[in-house]
Amino acid sequence: MYFSLIGSDLRKHAVGATFMCLQKRWWERSLRSASAVNEDRLWDVEFSLALHNRTGKYFIGRDIIRDNNDLIGNVIYWRLPSKRLPTGLSAKIIGKLLHLEVSARRRYVALRKSRSIRRKRRVLHLDPFTVLNHDLRRDDLVLCHDLGPISHPDLFLGSTTQLYVLAYEQMLQSDVRIAFVSESSESAFASRFGRVSDMSVVYPPIRPEIKGVVGCRPQNVQMPFMLTVGSIGSRKNQLSSIRAFELSGLASKGISYVLCGAREPGAEEVVAAAAAATGVQLLPYVSDAELVWLYDNAVGFVLVSKLEGFGVPVAEAIARGLIPIVSKNSVLEEVSGPGALKADPNDLDEIALRMLQLVTITVADRENRRQSLSASIERFTQESFRRNWRTILKGAR
Repeated sequence: MYFSLIGSDLRKHAVGATFMCLQKRWWERSLRSASAVNEDRLWDVEFSLALHNRTGKYFIGRDIIRDNNDLIGNVIYWRLPSKRLPTGLSAKIIGKLLHLEVSARRRYVALRKSRSIRRKRRVLHLDPFTVLNHDLRRDDLVLCHDLGPISHPDLFLGSTTQLYVLAYEQMLQSDVRIAFVSESSESAFASRFGRVSDMSVVYPPIRPEIKGVVGCRPQNVQMPFMLTVGSIGSRKNQLSSIRAFELSGLASKGISYVLCGAREPGAEEVVAAAAAATGVQLLPYVSDAELVWLYDNAVGFVLVSKLEGFGVPVAEAIARGLIPIVSKNSVLEEVSGPGALKADPNDLDEIALRMLQLVTITVADRENRRQSLSASIERFTQESFRRNWRTILKGAR
């Protein structure tokens, strides 16, 4: 009787242990299955542009990564995944290797499919130029800011235009998903290449980090002044703005013109023109505190660019209460709406006339324009940016 009870208990323990073992195995398989499903839903993000760019493109990419960290497996710089943005010498080395590989693929047809990067996960490219190093999948996604190297080749090096032509050809052949930062960019793409099967527009937000910043006056800036913010070079057309300012005669009335931004191709002419003009002050890339002070103390904002993907500085200036002068028939009109003053970027007389109008505007007209401008930028919130990007990244194709 005693041994039969022991045997009975052993059998019960054996059955229980077997059941627990099977349950454990089922649970492990379930976890592996769930992990595989989750893995399929993750993205790798190609953020090589961050190695050399601190303009609007960088901030858009940074915010996408920050807001969707749970959907991202790796952030890639050239061929290297990294949890941190490479800086200093390492960023220069990685950037140089990226440039050498992209240039080689541009120059030699045989290399374009040789040793392309093949990743298990879907890849979000934050600029089209990086697709040249990848074996694109149809469910990959490319963020397109503008078609500048193709639509405005005179503003770029010939090699840059060739690179982007190849990148767009590869995107079209693979029928990848494409997101744009404005309806203007989407329309420009569709008119040149036609529509692909999956296209979307997500407006970038006005940077939240400048909202609570206490302003700090940059050295030697004299009031009153008009302001231009943006990379200094041919694309932003500051040379025409400076010449128009000279035509306006505003310097003789005690009004100066302040420009700030990092240097890009064409900066040398702008620097020379600023040095030769009376009342023009050209600053380097300024801190957020200095930028906030400039926005808050300027009498108006000027950005008559030849090319923009979106124009974040215009939206920021409007958010700080400034009335802008923007380029006619450009994305800057899409951003600012009817409240902005418009000028042909190639017409110096019209730009000068708008500058005079800006500093002599009546109180009533200023208030009406501000209300219209404020309504226009309500589209550019952090919440809508986050929501729309999560919808895209979670969506299956």
